[in-house]
Amino acid sequence: ISPSNPYDAKGLLKSAIRDNDPVIFMESEQMYSDMGEVPEEEYIIPIGKCDVKRAGEHVTIVSYNKMMKIALAAADELAKDSIEAEVIDLATIRPLDWMTILESVKKTNRLVIVEEQWPFASVSSEITYRIQKEGFDYLDAPIRRITAADAPLHYAPNLVAAALPDVPRTVKL
Repeated sequence: ISPSNPYDAKGLLKSAIRDNDPVIFMESEQMYSDMGEVPEEEYIIPIGKCDVKRAGEHVTIVSYNKMMKIALAAADELAKDSIEAEVIDLATIRPLDWMTILESVKKTNRLVIVEEQWPFASVSSEITYRIQKEGFDYLDAPIRRITAADAPLHYAPNLVAAALPDVPRTVKL
């Protein structure tokens, strides 16, 4: 599980606690200061289900965890050019709800995956494989993966910024 906001973090954590199987809850410490509405009442978010954060018809952008901020910001930038992006938050890495992604690709005919992992053997690699295998005929363009540089991450802020996905790289579809 890899939540992208406080609301999802609470709902998915409650689901993970109640699940009979072991669950790994991946969170970014850089998101600890994020603020958001979190109801006090009880709620859970199902494990294994994507969340369509924004509907669109021209391109599907898939992401998870803190890269959802980049995906949503890129969708805002694209909207300025009348390109409506459907943004999907994976929320759960495994099991992967690839059918929601496939249904979106059937509608938009394009897929961009944004993640901060290295490109080799990543979540975007698996999504790319599954969508090309099951939905190749729906694609009007190659799948684009916006990932971290395939190199160790540096400590200098300017080098970190150059290595990780950002809005301009994501918008440059």
